[in-house]
Amino acid sequence: MIPELRLRRSVTLVLLLASSVAMSTGQVSREFRRTFAVSLAEPVSLQVDLLDGDLRIAYARDGEVAVSVAAQNASSMDQQSLSTWLVMAQTGNRLEVRERPVVGSQNLKLTYMIDVPYRTEAHTSVRRGKQTITGIMGPVSAETGVGDIEVSYISLEVDAHAHTGNLTFEVVGGRIEARSVQGAIACQRAPQGIKAETEDGDISLAVVGASIAIVKSGNGRIDVGGARGSLVVSTTAGGIHVKAVLREDWRLSSKSGTVHVELPPGSSFDLDAVSDFGDVVIARDDLDKPTGDRRLKQKVKGGGKKIEVRTETGRIAVS
Repeated sequence: MIPELRLRRSVTLVLLLASSVAMSTGQVSREFRRTFAVSLAEPVSLQVDLLDGDLRIAYARDGEVAVSVAAQNASSMDQQSLSTWLVMAQTGNRLEVRERPVVGSQNLKLTYMIDVPYRTEAHTSVRRGKQTITGIMGPVSAETGVGDIEVSYISLEVDAHAHTGNLTFEVVGGRIEARSVQGAIACQRAPQGIKAETEDGDISLAVVGASIAIVKSGNGRIDVGGARGSLVVSTTAGGIHVKAVLREDWRLSSKSGTVHVELPPGSSFDLDAVSDFGDVVIARDDLDKPTGDRRLKQKVKGGGKKIEVRTETGRIAVS
């Protein structure tokens, strides 16, 4: 849970949304925009705590934070309800955007857009809704109950957690911690690597540093391409496919899924592959074929970094 900001001299702003009528649907919509001046001398610390609505945080310009809110299906909300709906507070470069429960707001469709300077760290919590965070320094911590989280072009570390939702990361300079109970995790171009963990869902990693990928249950599949560091990968019924140049040790395991390892020709490595009840299939000229014990332990081209593969009933393929 994201900690509450302790604001000693906060300025609380009661937001009343300006009304406009959507002519094509006849539904009442309301829109609001508010800007805050911030110092260039230090990063902006932004905390957002929302109940229901889509959220986008993106770099726009330095020296200013701009908050835009659009609400559809707002006809059921009177002025008194609006006056207690959204609270914003600022103390220096620390800003808080917080939504409070309001009677009659259950059918509202809310969209939040927050433009920030590049030097911004963001801490967000959304009970239901999609989050998109892009183009800021970070760090970023984001959590959601139901909804996807997309994070891209962040310089520092990222921590994202969804109960039900997919997590997507692209071009992140710091280490990533990603957890989803029900949802897929995808990451590309993360040189410091990622720890990706889901109860049930696929995991896809591309061009990543030292990484851990775990599917705890279900049929989730794990695909890794362009690994730049060590790998620890495990799943239950899903398959595993790793295609990369071996730079550090790999440990790959699946209870019942197929584990497929692809290496460039001429690679040197130590292979230790064991399947308790499945087949071990070799499609390389520089590796011996297993001799019936479903285990292959061999140094290739003098040996090198280690590849350890384990399955119970699954198949192991090395090519």
